[in-house]
Amino acid sequence: MRTLLRLASCAAILAIVATPARSQGIFDRIKKKAADAVTQKAEDKVNTKIDEMSRKLVNNSFAAMFGDSASATGNGGGGASGAVGSTPFSLGGNAKTEESYTFNVVTTMEIESSKNAGRSDGKAVLMMHFNTNEAYTGTSITSADTKKQEGTAFVILDAKNQAMVMLMASEKSKFSIAYGWKEAQKYTPASTTVPKDQVNWDTVKVWRSYSKIGTKTIAGYAADGYRSESPDATVEMWVSHDGALSVGNMFAANSGMKQMKGRVPADYPQGMLLQMTSTNNKTAEKVTMTVTKIDTNAHVTYAMADYPKMDASKK
Repeated sequence: MRTLLRLASCAAILAIVATPARSQGIFDRIKKKAADAVTQKAEDKVNTKIDEMSRKLVNNSFAAMFGDSASATGNGGGGASGAVGSTPFSLGGNAKTEESYTFNVVTTMEIESSKNAGRSDGKAVLMMHFNTNEAYTGTSITSADTKKQEGTAFVILDAKNQAMVMLMASEKSKFSIAYGWKEAQKYTPASTTVPKDQVNWDTVKVWRSYSKIGTKTIAGYAADGYRSESPDATVEMWVSHDGALSVGNMFAANSGMKQMKGRVPADYPQGMLLQMTSTNNKTAEKVTMTVTKIDTNAHVTYAMADYPKMDASKK
């Protein structure tokens, strides 16, 4: 408003001292400057609104994925290290990424928990993406609240580059944020302590605290069942050792997801987890995870060029 008043004052003064022809030219320039000022202000408001929506989308998606939105876009006081809340991710450091991420195995897993007298707390569906030749995995989550979401998020855990990448998409834009991932080395091929080819799972009757309970077919794949019992909990797991589902440690990398955190034992028998039922013997809380679909001929690619990088630390 002050800018427009100043321009109007200049116009009034020039109208007195200038010739008619010159005055018209000056008035045209003033008019253009005034129009440019209004346009710029409108654009600034739009950009501010887009920034706010982007931050909200990132924070909401981060909370949905990891259960902690603190500092997801650099506004939660992540500290000097840039740590994002209680997660193993950090902002800053210019985390590197691949130019594109390609996945050839996609599994659909349904996760449901119940607490009070068997009443369900809701069901979440995880679309988990893997590449049988690369140390990275990607996941998207849908739930009953999907319609309330203002956009979508696809999270990539990249062990090779020690990065967690969030690919965000809304009706208006696409962008990405890359975080450092300090636990990445736990999931690289070199960190596998017991190679699968050294274990004959057909003869294994006991694996650590698990006893084999049988075999069955889940989502078209043979799975071995194991049970672990303790005073605190009873866990029943069904794992496939099919070579087509060999994704190394990358399935375990997803254990940090909100829906899986603290629910998938770290020492469960090696292989692709296809089903799990965990019951808390003290509270009766029950969690079930079931893979309902497996696509081993998937051709899914995310190109980073389609998701311009957003510097969340400057937001």
